[in-house]
Amino acid sequence: MRLTRPFAWSLLPFTVLLAAAGYGPAPTAASAPVANFTQGVITTRVSLPGNPYDKLLSQVDPAKGNIQAQLQQLAGRLTAAEQQQLQAAAATLSPAMTIGAMMLPRKGTIYCRGKEARATTDALTYHLENYFNLTTNKGLLRMVSQSTPQNVNYTYDAASVEKTWQSIVVTDVDYTLRTTPETVLVAGYPSQKTTYTLKPGAEGAKPDGPGQLGNKPVALDVWTSPQIPQSLNFAHPVYVNQAHGITRLVVYFDKERKQQLRYEFATVQVRPVTDQELKVATTAPVLDYAKDAMQIGVQAMALMFGGGPKASADTEE
Repeated sequence: MRLTRPFAWSLLPFTVLLAAAGYGPAPTAASAPVANFTQGVITTRVSLPGNPYDKLLSQVDPAKGNIQAQLQQLAGRLTAAEQQQLQAAAATLSPAMTIGAMMLPRKGTIYCRGKEARATTDALTYHLENYFNLTTNKGLLRMVSQSTPQNVNYTYDAASVEKTWQSIVVTDVDYTLRTTPETVLVAGYPSQKTTYTLKPGAEGAKPDGPGQLGNKPVALDVWTSPQIPQSLNFAHPVYVNQAHGITRLVVYFDKERKQQLRYEFATVQVRPVTDQELKVATTAPVLDYAKDAMQIGVQAMALMFGGGPKASADTEE
């Protein structure tokens, strides 16, 4: 099942499988050499600067349960002036960015060992785990509702999911790229910045209507490190042809660059990773994306939106 670009953008959290919350400036890169990362644990974070819901929703912790009560409590802390400011800002927000803010998984953990990786993250409505083996180019994904016993499990190969997951494709046909001399430390790894700017007249550059975004972001800033494996880029919602691992990614959706998606490594811990940490514990049935894409798409969206048909007869403990 292939979603339209605007709707796919609204489902960015589903494709941002390695994402998490927050963003902050990084120090200038040091000259000391850093060893190549081959095994360990990476935590990631993501935010939507410029989105009026971002600050409020980033304070919700799915692990504490009763998300509705948490939201009500946080909203109750807002002053009348803050509520008015939030409502005014939200009124000008595109539907895609509104939905994206609600469903963004803000904290993520990646367990990496050689050519294997498992990413896990939590959004307001769902928990997600994604295992990928670079040797076989195959993976296993599990999504579980935060509030009901619904879940969906499926295997996939890289080729079968590429067009669906990579809802934003950045190529030199549509973008002008420039590798800058700017290098910063991201989670301790020197990372070099490359900028991508949408060319005038590129297909999909114009918004579909008032208050809407174009089908392509207007610009991106991408930081990569030669010490980070390129294979860890496999689950990004943005396809950028970079030879090294992406440690930080900033997507600009509007010309004013007010609406952004910011992703980056928060911490990198080099240590042995166990078989258990790479395992995704699934429940039947386990579908095959190549054969069951439509069914998987319906069930996944139902989970994300907090309702819909039950994906499995098994319940979560």
